[in-house]
Amino acid sequence: MNNFYDWIFEQDLDLNKEILSTQRGNFSYRDIQQGVAEYVQLFETLGDIKGKRIALIVPSVYDFTSLALAISKLQGITVPLSPLLRHEDLISVLDFVSPHIVFTVTEHNGFHLWETINQWAASNLKETIILENKEDMKWNQTIHIGEKYPLEEGQIQIIGCTSGSTGTPKGIVYDVDFVQRVGKGINIGLDIFENDKLFLLAPATGVFGLAWILSTMQSKTHLVLSENFNFPEIIQLFESHASKKFISTPSLFKAMDLFSKSLGKQVLNQVSLLCVFGELVTKEFLQTYSDFPAKIMSFLGITEFGTVMYTENDIRNDMNWTLLPNIKYKFDSQSEERIGELLYQSERPFLGYYQRPDLTNDVYKDGWFFSGDLGRTNDDGKIELVGRKKDMIKKGGQQVIPGEIESILEKHPDVLRVVVVGIPHPVFGEQIIAFVQKNRSDLNSQELYEYCNLRIARYKIPDQIRFIEEFPMVQGKIDKVALRKKATEQE
Repeated sequence: MNNFYDWIFEQDLDLNKEILSTQRGNFSYRDIQQGVAEYVQLFETLGDIKGKRIALIVPSVYDFTSLALAISKLQGITVPLSPLLRHEDLISVLDFVSPHIVFTVTEHNGFHLWETINQWAASNLKETIILENKEDMKWNQTIHIGEKYPLEEGQIQIIGCTSGSTGTPKGIVYDVDFVQRVGKGINIGLDIFENDKLFLLAPATGVFGLAWILSTMQSKTHLVLSENFNFPEIIQLFESHASKKFISTPSLFKAMDLFSKSLGKQVLNQVSLLCVFGELVTKEFLQTYSDFPAKIMSFLGITEFGTVMYTENDIRNDMNWTLLPNIKYKFDSQSEERIGELLYQSERPFLGYYQRPDLTNDVYKDGWFFSGDLGRTNDDGKIELVGRKKDMIKKGGQQVIPGEIESILEKHPDVLRVVVVGIPHPVFGEQIIAFVQKNRSDLNSQELYEYCNLRIARYKIPDQIRFIEEFPMVQGKIDKVALRKKATEQE
């Protein structure tokens, strides 16, 4: 199969079966098929989209899914972008990926997406088509005339972009095989049956959200997922569906559990299997849910590589990992404690970073993918993960690059220097702490919070801003270990 539409629909299907549910309603295969047909018709008015990059900033999961399938069917390239992106993040990503076409809602959570995108296209002097949707009305079209962007070649289906205010964002190239890998992990780890109904609490309109949607559709499994993180709405959606299998980041699951209990409800008691993924599973989380009646398991998925491992046993008993079939591993080098970086190999290779062969060569060598995960094998031959090589902060399932926040804050005229670290948080997995040196004595944290709020996505805004007179140093570099210790001790 060379496109997602054929992968799903070229099989024996009951087109009346409900396969996708959100706050907007329940959708059958026939509904999705109809949505795809309507978007194919729309694309026909725009000309051939083969090889064109089409950015989607579309909170409606039904429209997001139908668009992605239509794009794939017509041999275009889907570029899913979060509606949570704000001005500098959004401009940075648009500059990087250079989309031929952008689908966007007018505004989201008070931020005017269309206005920002339109201003970007007007100043870019390149041919760009923007389709704007306001309150579920028809798509309004704006065309900017200019030099044509080059087309893509090959079997690219998706370009997943990280946002970044520091330098150029990173794009990862995906194809059908990547989504098939995700689907294989879901089916094996969750022991999927056609009559199952999965509840997914995670960002729905990103690369992994799309991969879950497409792979469950292909396996004929009903997926229920929230289009937002409004917990009263999420609880209502969950109560309206008899979902026995719940997939979430640990922090989002805990937040939903706490909120439902504050309402005097025990809605999660119907769950028979809880799958947590996307961030560190802390000892505190396992202790909190030591008596939770469902089995708790986990997946390990890598943004670049797909799903690689899952836990067979309940993670409250052990946190040992089992590789998916056709995934091989080895360690790059190991310390005296047998800890080393995990390298993975698959029959379906990593496609690489978008327009960055240098980055691809850094992590993919001689057929092995360098994951950045640090691990070891135990006496039973199972893999144990012990940490990450880099300082990536994972908050509520979202990846946060400290350098992005540091760069934004250091642009403030009254800030001298910023260092951002992550420390454990009982609900969100990690929280973001920004240590700031200031050159104006009356500068306060509220001013900096407001400064960030206008420039970066909400989940990247530091949870705490702490002023510091002098940074601890070690061998001429800022000692982030000391800063993390300082931040933890002050909790």
